Amino acid sequence: MSRTAQNIKFIRQHYGISQRRLASLLNVSVRTVQHWEQADYAPSGPAVKLIQLLANNDAVFTELTSIEEDEAIMYLAHDDQAFTIMGVPFRNEAEYRATLDATISNMYEGFEPTVADIELAREADDLGRPLTGAEVLAKINARNSVPNK
Repeated sequence: MSRTAQNIKFIRQHYGISQRRLASLLNVSVRTVQHWEQADYAPSGPAVKLIQLLANNDAVFTELTSIEEDEAIMYLAHDDQAFTIMGVPFRNEAEYRATLDATISNMYEGFEPTVADIELAREADDLGRPLTGAEVLAKINARNSVPNK
């Protein structure tokens, strides 16, 4: 039996999952996992990277199992050359990267950013310090208020 086949079996045993469950996590067929474990052929493409990650990091397994098959792919419109997020420009790469990383991290928790959210983050960068909770709340309330007629 090849080392790859042994590693795939080890991964399943380590996480206590079936071939069917591993196939689902890797988005391949059960038969493909069976072929890998029987050393008929080796994984290729993105499956190789996912298997390597699963073998070395339990957090990857947790993340993969938390993603529902029908869940939409998350994407945040950004431009690494122009330092823009959802069309909102940033003054420099440091502010752009910090905001991009923070926004994406929150998206994993279900946050769906709007352009106004990105502008709010940029305002904090313009101040050179994080906004206080009161400042954030005031800005959100101002944004959500309906003008008097």
